Amino acid sequence: MNTKKEKVFAYVVMGIYLLFLCWLVLFKLADSIDKIPSMRGINLIPFHYDQLANTRFHRMEILYNILVFVPTGFFFSPFGKRKVISGIIASAILSLCFEILQWIFALGASDITDFITNTAGGALGTFLFFAMGKLFKGHQVKIVCIIGAIIEAIFIILMIVLIFFNN
Repeated sequence: MNTKKEKVFAYVVMGIYLLFLCWLVLFKLADSIDKIPSMRGINLIPFHYDQLANTRFHRMEILYNILVFVPTGFFFSPFGKRKVISGIIASAILSLCFEILQWIFALGASDITDFITNTAGGALGTFLFFAMGKLFKGHQVKIVCIIGAIIEAIFIILMIVLIFFNN
């Protein structure tokens, strides 16, 4: 990113992504306060589920956790002296903060599996950042920001339509 406008654009897209991520992880996309789940649980055994649990649901949850954290690794990779490490560590710290906040405020079950898969998503995003850097010669942030802004705009429009027609 060369210009100040490009940096501001990247920070805005990243900020909107982080807000969506908070809304998704902490508030489970609730559109009102009374719909925010209130439960407190903790699972410290990786990939451990109740025997009666729906295994397809858990496989999909693992995939979703990885996918939603890919942008985290991508956005945080340019910071720090060791860019690969900083993207992965930032993803792990953010995921750990979400898990702790879920437990403190009883917003869901804190789960080591979520921490592992979120961090894996951040690591995947970090490696994609560097792979795209080789393909696009330093323009990877600009390209991802444009794609991210389009996805965020579509998501905002869909949420407005859903909220408008749901009430």
